Amino acid sequence: MATLHIGAHRGAMGYAPENTLAAFEKAIEQGAYRVEFDIRRTRDGHLVVIHDATVDRTTDGSGLVAAMNLKEVQQLSSGGEQIPTFAQAIECMHGRTRMLVEFKDEDIAEQAVREIEAAGAVEQCVLSSFHEPSLFEAHALNGDLQIAYFLVEPKPFDAAEIIERFAAQLLIVWPIAAKRECIVDAKKHGMHVRCGFRDDLSYEETSARFKELAAMGVDEFSCGRPDWIGRMIEEYSG
Repeated sequence: MATLHIGAHRGAMGYAPENTLAAFEKAIEQGAYRVEFDIRRTRDGHLVVIHDATVDRTTDGSGLVAAMNLKEVQQLSSGGEQIPTFAQAIECMHGRTRMLVEFKDEDIAEQAVREIEAAGAVEQCVLSSFHEPSLFEAHALNGDLQIAYFLVEPKPFDAAEIIERFAAQLLIVWPIAAKRECIVDAKKHGMHVRCGFRDDLSYEETSARFKELAAMGVDEFSCGRPDWIGRMIEEYSG
């Protein structure tokens, strides 16, 4: 049986505030093979770890991240935790787990690549974005950095074409888009396949879908409760 891997979504966000060092530490504690998180840029040019364009949902403040400087962002409380910089996130996880970095702004690829290089974390990072030019730019800047491709809705999928375009090595597929033929095609071309679950599902709902996806050949599973994924892998592997 193929090895199945534990992923984390914005860290272990089911147990600690999302995209914080506390969530990353909890994910590592729970055996995460790879931790996904999001980055944006502040007004004064710093990359910080936050999903939304504003701080409203996840902190006690309000306003656009892009309109704030780093000091203002880091004075906010995210469930009692501080919003980390990209550099702090890398330092926290460097050598402890792999990182899946999603660009939320369209013009941060070069800065992100240079910060990853400076931290010596190229081999541990995979880059993702819904803005495809950012992926082209990142790959052109450093061909050793792995690129991920999103498949978020059911549609024709050609792994060879995706690999040729992006040199993509990781396929991130939404459960709704997960079709056996797509997963088989991706794996036939050497891609690693990761699938994430919504964090509002019960354990039983998540486990039922997990079994279907594992049977299709998915390699890595992610949610905000990495310990759930570990338990499902153990139950599935018997």
